[in-house]
Amino acid sequence: MKTYAEPRPLGTAKFEPIRAVRYLDEEDIFEVEFESGETFAVLHQVIRRANGISGTGEVDSVWIEAEVRAGFLIRYKDGELADCAWDFVKETA
Repeated sequence: MKTYAEPRPLGTAKFEPIRAVRYLDEEDIFEVEFESGETFAVLHQVIRRANGISGTGEVDSVWIEAEVRAGFLIRYKDGELADCAWDFVKETA
């Protein structure tokens, strides 16, 4: 069983590039791995709420922002987009 890193208190996280992101449909979470090997699980509903997305559209694709790998983007089948920054992942309880 994979263990997830504990979130840090707000404002104390240090930047680290994202290595990989994957959506686990059966659990409805995003698993985010950083360069250090730390892995965080972020609930899909938390990302929806943070991006003001109320629908229940299915995830079409997920990709990491290419230039500095400081976040990831989610495209839904209904055309909506959501973004998630590295600090949101590390600091969301």
